[in-house]
Amino acid sequence: MMHILVHYHLRSGGVTQVLQQQSRSFEELNYDHVVLSSEKASFCRNAACVPALDYQSPTAENLHLDLCLQAIENCSQPRIWHLHNPTLGCHPRMTQFVRQLVDRGERVIMQLHDFAEDQRPKNLLQLHQQGLPWFPYSPRTHYLVLTERDRNILCEAGLPPEQATILINPIDPSPLAASTRRTPYVLYPTRAITRKNIGELLLLAQLAPSETKFATSQGPGSSRYQEEYDHWRNLAHAWQLPIDWAVTEQPHGGVDFRQVQQQATHLVTTSQQEGFGMIFLEAVAWQRPLLGRRIAHVTADLRSHNVDHPFLYDEILIDGQPFSCASLTEKTRLLKRARNAPHGVEIINHHQRIDARQWLAEALSLDQAPLPISTIAPFHPDRHAQTILSIAEKLQHASLGPVLDLDLARIARGFAS
Repeated sequence: MMHILVHYHLRSGGVTQVLQQQSRSFEELNYDHVVLSSEKASFCRNAACVPALDYQSPTAENLHLDLCLQAIENCSQPRIWHLHNPTLGCHPRMTQFVRQLVDRGERVIMQLHDFAEDQRPKNLLQLHQQGLPWFPYSPRTHYLVLTERDRNILCEAGLPPEQATILINPIDPSPLAASTRRTPYVLYPTRAITRKNIGELLLLAQLAPSETKFATSQGPGSSRYQEEYDHWRNLAHAWQLPIDWAVTEQPHGGVDFRQVQQQATHLVTTSQQEGFGMIFLEAVAWQRPLLGRRIAHVTADLRSHNVDHPFLYDEILIDGQPFSCASLTEKTRLLKRARNAPHGVEIINHHQRIDARQWLAEALSLDQAPLPISTIAPFHPDRHAQTILSIAEKLQHASLGPVLDLDLARIARGFAS
């Protein structure tokens, strides 16, 4: 059986990282597979290229099943099509492509890392404009999701429970040696886009104990986020806040990411919205304590596996006003208020209010230990790959059947609640 891993592109990012790990695991298991993307995968000996898969490509409108079939014409059958994020709404032809696959009776795994319905209105609009339902299913399809919340939403919209599996992203333990720094150096390994809530990083930086330094790994990487990013960076500079910006992207090449990881004494996340949020596992894999904002539907699932970081908060209040839901203008005003009256800033953790400066002093202690590395054993790449292979085997023996569609309105309501 040939397993075809499909993604729009191979640019740096969480989904590309997962696809690379899947390919490596399949290679170790001698499982036949090909990586199909808009560029040829250097990490896979069996790779094919279809430029029209890239939603940023001028040829994106030309994506058609025949193009992909031509690219893999030498691949054996039967085959499993394993599509990453096909329902996200970022590619103008992906809905049609998926429909062609399912209607032909092809065996299809759809791995959903993110949802257009989850606070991505532009993506959702593009899906509606395509004019086809985008969650088809048949006896030869299977959906992979990251959380119990996502699985429940799909099943409540009509997906048979046996065709939905929770598959958390794979991670291999890669513990770092202890940092040699004698004061806290707090790394936010992120691309600084809007949902990463960069303004909150400024708030933490101005409340943290003296000699604490913060760093982000990357800039926004997209012009639509650049204005907001420049706003926060300029404000931090004007206030002389201890933040190193985009340290892997400095004018002369930046610092190697592994070097930045090694320097870090702690990791931080202020993100407001994630499909999963790898940092909750990466902190354990790298052996660094994590502090920052809790994402309820993600951390609840992880707690069931004993991954429970002690220094996460639900909200930050400035004079009683939540910071996360404020507009950019309002966040700027709140930051100025916190700068003038830091005693009015509180951390909310499981309904308890704690002085933010006191909380940060404890969270940023160099005595804080990371969670035991054994807690991420359930997410090892070998287990991840074996789960996929067992699903592929079931699909190989699945009979043809009618193609139906999930209830789009129910999915939308599920993410709105």
